[in-house]
Amino acid sequence: MDISVLIKEKNLLNHQFPTVTAMNDPPTQFEGLIRCEKGEVRKLSEKGVWPFTEYANWNRFRLDLPSEYPLKPPVATWLTDISHPNIVPNIANAVCVSILGEKWDPRLKLISVVNSLHYLLTDPNPQSVFDHPRALKAANVCRSYGFPKMAKTRAQKSEDDTIRFSIVPIPRLSLAPSSPGDIVRFSIPGREHRASF
Repeated sequence: MDISVLIKEKNLLNHQFPTVTAMNDPPTQFEGLIRCEKGEVRKLSEKGVWPFTEYANWNRFRLDLPSEYPLKPPVATWLTDISHPNIVPNIANAVCVSILGEKWDPRLKLISVVNSLHYLLTDPNPQSVFDHPRALKAANVCRSYGFPKMAKTRAQKSEDDTIRFSIVPIPRLSLAPSSPGDIVRFSIPGREHRASF
């Protein structure tokens, strides 16, 4: 790791997100606070709708930079107890953000990662949900309110009104790659379409 690059990233991150702090020197671990402050999630939170009430509260996270950074992405851990389709608290790498996985590019900066974490709170994605009871329950509520709002997929727009989503296994402590999620088919009472996830 190039320490001068880390210092530049730390300064840029502190400028954009003053609630994110380096926990060591040279900066290889960061902790921060984020919350959803506007938009549909905020409106639902103000009406007292769970789990959106949790997304509008301050949430704490940690980013650990591996020794291979920036060739390998940071490891994100959500530290606040939360019910979210794409997050399992207190488990490293149990934050489902594409740029922390297959879409990581060494040219990305930490500010992009924090923006992605913030985006999880403003537009949760119940189409890629962790196989965890709270995540599954939160996903059902998010789907019922039409999330994700910004990234509608072709499956949601198809003529047969098929809803598709995947169940993502929770990362284990081992470094072995995880297996792909299961496919499940179900019917929603009162609706005349089939859904698969």
